[in-house]
Amino acid sequence: MKRPSSKNTFGIVLIALCATCIFTTTNTFSAEKLRFIGDQNIVTGEKFKETEIGGLSGLAYDVEKNKLLAISDDRSAINNARFYEFDLKLDDKSFSVSPSEVITLLNNEGKPFKKGTVDFEGITFYNGDLLVSSEGWVNHEPPLPPEVFQFSRLGVYKSNLEVPSKFLLVKDKENKVGVRVNLAFEGLTSTPDGKTVWVGTEEALNQDDRTSTPTYASTVRLIQYKELKPVKEVAYQLEQVPSVKVAGLTVGETGLSDILSIDENNFYSIERSYMPLAKKLIIRIYKNKIDEKTTDISKLESIKGLSIKTVEKELIANFDDFIPQMAANFQKVDNIEGICFGPKLANGHSTLLFVSDNNFNKNQRTQFLAFEIIP
Repeated sequence: MKRPSSKNTFGIVLIALCATCIFTTTNTFSAEKLRFIGDQNIVTGEKFKETEIGGLSGLAYDVEKNKLLAISDDRSAINNARFYEFDLKLDDKSFSVSPSEVITLLNNEGKPFKKGTVDFEGITFYNGDLLVSSEGWVNHEPPLPPEVFQFSRLGVYKSNLEVPSKFLLVKDKENKVGVRVNLAFEGLTSTPDGKTVWVGTEEALNQDDRTSTPTYASTVRLIQYKELKPVKEVAYQLEQVPSVKVAGLTVGETGLSDILSIDENNFYSIERSYMPLAKKLIIRIYKNKIDEKTTDISKLESIKGLSIKTVEKELIANFDDFIPQMAANFQKVDNIEGICFGPKLANGHSTLLFVSDNNFNKNQRTQFLAFEIIP
């Protein structure tokens, strides 16, 4: 579960020199723009079928049933680990969702997951089944690794995907290898043809890079799966934390909170920057491209100090620009963590849907947003 918090707020060392040399290309391919259609908000504490709606961290759209699926990152602490189905209404002028079902996810013993054993963050369809990513829990004793599960459409466990060893925490005094606490598998997506799956970490692996700051852009890894086997890895460079000063200071962190495949080599991404002093979240959406020049880093245990070609990216939206169009009394961007395609509009244009993770915090809310993609 990724909570806006004050971790890394103080004691940040500002270092001018980059630990990882990277080459990026920007503005060399055409990206779309987004048009705001509508939003809907669910206040924290609202219940559905004796469960609390909250922690929604990933989205998937069931085209056949016209249902929106949302995974909760509740670690079976409030209710059993689960995902929700929402009825969806969307056209070029209006948007609404309403919960219609809640499905408990079952472990390999056919039982609900025990408290604290999973931290589900991403969800995507894969040939009729569901893939769900878990950040694990680095501070658990023993540490719980990041995982990707395969479930049936009804939440019955089928298998686990192989996770390359470089992502698995090596527990020592300095934790120099593997994912960081609460910064593991947030992004998960599959291509429309069902042949490729991508999984991404929220922040850099310990051995790869430092985390992002207002003066430093960190680099994360994406894993490509074919037939549910890891075959490739690429590097994605995050943006620095935007300059939003409070008392002359800008502090915060940027992370990759979700990804959405357009096809095998193109995808959208959500970058979320949280600035605790300003009590502000900035959500930026990028279109990204992987080509033959993008470095395959799957054989590299660390990319620190190496010259590599990262994923090409272009900004297509900053959610701050849409705040005036949001529902009255809710004109603020919340903790956006999930993205998926929605139904096509009458004009043939595709739509993008987003959801926020309220962290089960009374000062936040679950925020759904819908956009038209303007070619």
